[in-house]
Amino acid sequence: MTIELHPVTDNNFVEWRKAVRHGFGFHVHPDDIARLRNDRAELKRLVAAVDTGSKRIVGTGGADSYSLTVPGGKTVPMAGVAYMTTSVTHRRQGAFSLMMSQIHDDARERGDIVAGLWASQSHLYGRFDYGLSVNSYDWSIDPSFGTFAHSPISDVEESDAHVYFVGAEEATAMMPGIYDQMHHQTIGSLDRNSGRWRYELFDEERVRSGASPLFFAICEEAGEQTGYVAYRMRRTGDSDMGTLEVSEQVSVTDTAHAAIWRFLLNFDLIGEIKANNRPTDDPLWWMLSDPRRLSRKSHDALWVRLLDIPKALEARTYNASGRLKIGLVSESQPKVSSTYVLEIEDSQATVKKTTDKPDVIMTPADLSAIYLGGVTPGTLVEAGRIDTITTGSLAKLHGMFSTDSAPWCAHYF
Repeated sequence: MTIELHPVTDNNFVEWRKAVRHGFGFHVHPDDIARLRNDRAELKRLVAAVDTGSKRIVGTGGADSYSLTVPGGKTVPMAGVAYMTTSVTHRRQGAFSLMMSQIHDDARERGDIVAGLWASQSHLYGRFDYGLSVNSYDWSIDPSFGTFAHSPISDVEESDAHVYFVGAEEATAMMPGIYDQMHHQTIGSLDRNSGRWRYELFDEERVRSGASPLFFAICEEAGEQTGYVAYRMRRTGDSDMGTLEVSEQVSVTDTAHAAIWRFLLNFDLIGEIKANNRPTDDPLWWMLSDPRRLSRKSHDALWVRLLDIPKALEARTYNASGRLKIGLVSESQPKVSSTYVLEIEDSQATVKKTTDKPDVIMTPADLSAIYLGGVTPGTLVEAGRIDTITTGSLAKLHGMFSTDSAPWCAHYF
């Protein structure tokens, strides 16, 4: 028995999609196969691992095309790796590594500078030189403890910001413009095209897990739409203290953020508000009069691998000028193992290889981890992941790669 990689076509797409869902322990609805094919999947970016004996698909993978916002506000092309499964009947036979290699090679040929993914298993992707670049919080709070002690809105009654309900059709027209503004001003953010918006907002009963259909509200300031929230209700009766589940909340101003959360925390007959995938530097905790009441559970979000290290490093901006030699050591990418000179002037970098002794030594995964500013180099030095060779190199590395805000990836894929 051997395993071969085959392209995914309209002829085997249904089998491929069923294999993806089986890998995660689910059956798949026929309508969902068509929805994925029409609104999200790019056939030329998908791959199937096939058992040559049985002719069955035993492994799946692929990528979606995105643009990623990096420090400084520029966006770079990113391969959003997804759909990765290996059948339990074919574990540890090399299918996963073969698929990852092909996905990365294809991404480079397409001009992607980075690859990114959300990991189902956090120990899995470091060996492929992915670094944890973005963390996030899952929130829970009883809204009766939602009093603000501080807010960018000094007088809610006289504020230009107001929040109002809209229907699904209006929300579909309004939300993408707000999201695009957030995307261009938020490090770690990904774009959404029209197909992905349809995919995200699909709201038939079978995807609600017993909760209500989506509700939508928009924040407007001086005639400009500056924020939105999509949420569901989960309750059993009119008097039940139910749960409000925030599906997504995006704002492009501090005022909109405060206005929307004031709106959510004012609901009656709600015993708990849940909101997943919130930014690590979201200011709500600092606004509450009793911040301990906001339960925050940290988890890994976006993992990143730099596919073209010089281009990726030159795409972002830096907070300190200077010259630093970064030594990279990689078992999975021998061609990447080298020393790179990072020369920064007026926040812009030029990168080239050198045979000189490095100032710091790390893996490409650790370089990817600090790339968006989601973790400081000092933390990785203390963890034994980055070695400092020359005096002052840590301070220089920290000054260069620090960012003014934490990265956040609102789009799960």
